[in-house]
Amino acid sequence: MGLLSAAAQQGHERATTDITFLYTKGIGTEKNASRAVAMLDDLVRKGSADGMRTLARYYLRDGDKTQRKTALDLLEKAVALGDGNAMRTLADVYVAGRETKRDFAKAESLLDQAIAQDTLAAYRSKALLLLKMPDPRYDQAMYWMKEAASRGSARAMADVGAMYEQGKGVPVDESEARIWYGKSAELGDSSGARHFGQSLYMGTGGPRDVENGVKWLEKSAAAGETDAMRVLAYGYENGGGLAKDVVKAFEWFQKAAEAGDTNAFLEVADRYYDGSGTTADAQKSFVWYLKAAENGSAKAQYCVGLLYERGEGTAQDSREAVHWFKAAAENGYIDAFAELGQMYANDANLPRDDGKSIDYLQKGAAAGNVTAMVLLGIKYEDGDGVARDYAKAIEWYEAAANKKSADAMYRLGTLYRAADGNQKDFGKALEWLTKAGAHGYAKAQYALGDIYEYGQGVPIDRSKALSWFMMAALKQYPAAMNAVGYYYQNGIGTKEDQTIARNWFQKAADAGSAAGALNLAWYCENGKDQDQAVAFQYYKKSAELNSASGRFALGRFYDDGLGTAVNRQEAIKWYLRAMDTGYNRAAYRLAFAYDATFSSDNAAENILLAMRQGDRQIADELKAFSPFTRTALKRSLLRRGLYDGPLDDEIDQPLKSALENYAMTYGG
Repeated sequence: MGLLSAAAQQGHERATTDITFLYTKGIGTEKNASRAVAMLDDLVRKGSADGMRTLARYYLRDGDKTQRKTALDLLEKAVALGDGNAMRTLADVYVAGRETKRDFAKAESLLDQAIAQDTLAAYRSKALLLLKMPDPRYDQAMYWMKEAASRGSARAMADVGAMYEQGKGVPVDESEARIWYGKSAELGDSSGARHFGQSLYMGTGGPRDVENGVKWLEKSAAAGETDAMRVLAYGYENGGGLAKDVVKAFEWFQKAAEAGDTNAFLEVADRYYDGSGTTADAQKSFVWYLKAAENGSAKAQYCVGLLYERGEGTAQDSREAVHWFKAAAENGYIDAFAELGQMYANDANLPRDDGKSIDYLQKGAAAGNVTAMVLLGIKYEDGDGVARDYAKAIEWYEAAANKKSADAMYRLGTLYRAADGNQKDFGKALEWLTKAGAHGYAKAQYALGDIYEYGQGVPIDRSKALSWFMMAALKQYPAAMNAVGYYYQNGIGTKEDQTIARNWFQKAADAGSAAGALNLAWYCENGKDQDQAVAFQYYKKSAELNSASGRFALGRFYDDGLGTAVNRQEAIKWYLRAMDTGYNRAAYRLAFAYDATFSSDNAAENILLAMRQGDRQIADELKAFSPFTRTALKRSLLRRGLYDGPLDDEIDQPLKSALENYAMTYGG
């Protein structure tokens, strides 16, 4: 900085422009853009083309709208003064078409003037212009790129390599590409180093050399080439030639992201979300997805929508979710249509709009999104937001099935199996479920087991049923695990084997099957390896999974002190829950439990309820109840107009007659 300042004070224009660059970037000194602009303004007033061009470039990069217009004027003045680099810069402006209307002819004319002055950068710019034209001139582009390379442009050498690799203006030649990349890398060009390192690492254009490939990639990455950083990240993540190391992979992705690589934003977001190479962190994931989304990544826009919809890593916000799903859909991410279709129909935080829901699903389906096709099929099958129409449901399911959707095949099978009227067709049900089962779809395999077990459109074949149940069970489908256990327990379609049965019941229970937990509990209570404490735990699990039988059995275990301490209040709670979920023979037990807890009125009412439920023997067991319950029973019958005897605790003839009349009245 000191030497440059001294040279600038002596009137050296290049030294002055170099100092202004350092001020604008804060390199070697405190960042001071206003100081840099003032110094450049001074050069401009003195008529310096260097100053005009440098200030113009600063305004184009960092200026506001007015300053960018001023930049064009400055470049025009520098061009008029014969500055070749200004000609090249102004040509680039015409090619980009941001600050002024795109004009390839003007750009080419300016570059030809700069080339006539032997401005090195103009040769490469001329080649790039020819490549960007609506009708690219590849042969001419290669000529000018080689001219730039022959004059020592390391970046042009890398570009020549890329043209050989891609076959632009020349036949594809990966060996020649590697040579040019090597030349560029040796001259210190970071892009050339990245391409050369990648060709060595991947073994394209010559023998594979992982060690040297990584060396060049790291050199390129150290120079700020984010593409090289991502190549290294993928190498460590996939273990292709490098020792697999997801932590190092994440570190390289993060370096690329922090250097502004928008592709890396998405990679970092994905890994923060699933915890690959780092600690899972939904909030950090959201931050990076949002950065990528704001930079136009359709996938990131979709992911931001999902996180807003679910309230993961950010506050739940359905309207923001819709905003980002719409952005993703407009950018061609067709999965977003299915999400929009579902949100407008099912999101509690949005007004339901079946018209929009169907519209978005149809757009997604038309774009080839299988999920949207299936969702449309479901809507027409269920009559959800549209008139029920099995034919349309079948049409959409078949469209998805033709795209290899096993879920659509399964839904076709279940529709034909369960539909009303003429649509029911067990033959077609079997056809589509078999196709879905062949694709490994566990629900379909389980359904096929059902079909062969009950003989729906086919002869009953328990061996085939077990075979399909087993396929689904091996895919961890809980109901199928329980079915396999039941078949082995009872020797259906196979030889009885209680040990195998117990193992499958265990797997089903551990996978969340209420029936599996119930069967395992029964086995532990009654089987050859009885363990009441274990039985209690699995009856409890079954009960908590809403099994009515499991709730009743849990009440019984609390009632009788099996596998746990006697607890009549817990017993009553679970008996009542069993009745709430359809277990209609719990009143018998409830009557005794209420009696034991001195709740005589409830005990009496449940004696009568038990009789209505078919447990008439309870009328012969009144001696087992307390005197208070027998008295309460007489009061209950009196209120119903069925008893006219004394309100005492005796089991007398009036009580017996009243109970007989009650049983006849309620058909018990």
